[in-house]
Amino acid sequence: MVEKSSVVTVRLSQRDLRRVEAVRALEQVDRSTLFKEFIEDGLRRRVVRLYSAGKLSAGRGAEVLGVSLREFLELLERECVPVNWDFEGIREYLKAKYGE
Repeated sequence: MVEKSSVVTVRLSQRDLRRVEAVRALEQVDRSTLFKEFIEDGLRRRVVRLYSAGKLSAGRGAEVLGVSLREFLELLERECVPVNWDFEGIREYLKAKYGE
């Protein structure tokens, strides 16, 4: 199934546009691809930071990023973020791994 996309307009300062163009030229990718990668990387960092601050559970973090709980826990491990194993987190993990 192909996900429907939306058009979003973003205003950038000339300085920011020059920086984006410099990276785009170095990586030899189109602007759209680069922005999608920026968004994905930024969302990932933001969700990890929210998880670290205790503002969302591992299950919710995985849901927001559109990955499995296992993938989210692996992301936390790569980022050296300790897992907050509370009862709800353990329950979510077991449910994801073994089903209900």
